[in-house]
Amino acid sequence: MLVCPTTRSKILRFLPEGGEVAEIGVANGDFSQEILTHASPRKLHLIDPWERQERSDYANDPSNVSTHQQDDRYNAVLARFSKEITGGTISVHREYSKNAAAAFADGQLDWIYIDGMHTVEAAYDDLVTYAPKIRAEGFIIGHDYTNHVQARDWNFGVVEAVNRFVLERGYEFVALTIEGFPTYVLTRNKDSARQMTEFLIRNVPYVVEVRDFPQKHQFEHKALTGKQGTLVYPSF
Repeated sequence: MLVCPTTRSKILRFLPEGGEVAEIGVANGDFSQEILTHASPRKLHLIDPWERQERSDYANDPSNVSTHQQDDRYNAVLARFSKEITGGTISVHREYSKNAAAAFADGQLDWIYIDGMHTVEAAYDDLVTYAPKIRAEGFIIGHDYTNHVQARDWNFGVVEAVNRFVLERGYEFVALTIEGFPTYVLTRNKDSARQMTEFLIRNVPYVVEVRDFPQKHQFEHKALTGKQGTLVYPSF
């Protein structure tokens, strides 16, 4: 795995253009716009229930806003991408990700970006549910691979979910960005992994390789707190 001092927005530039892709967890559509701008998909599926969820393990997540705010977000996304929706570039699926999966054939998507509910169970279910929907050479990318103190307060379990999925399903953990809320890149295809690795080494300065991850290493997002605020940094 490459640890990359870059951002999720820049990772998009290394993905194949013109693909059919999906984003789970849309909110206001800010990252959807980044996908359109930097990855130029021919088809983008936006998947989000835009619904307040009354469950204890999701109560503290800042994305779980009120019903009124969820409706506002949904309507804002429709307005923001009205041209692309009318033109057929974007399809909006106001459904829970597990239900929306029925709309996709196996191997239909070139890649997916997972940023839905962040509990261990929900993140793992999204990975398992959508893995068959990605073509053999494709990528699974996702947000919030972190376990720092703020993430734990919000009941994030993405680190545990992704590591379990990689070990159980034989995927390669290709890359991880260095951010407060990092993005991970996975694939099951060795050629795709090699190509992505080469792109990143050539275009992102000072990448660092962590061998046999997560098989032989653990990840902790440590925090350093002082008078100037809190900084987080990756530890393996």
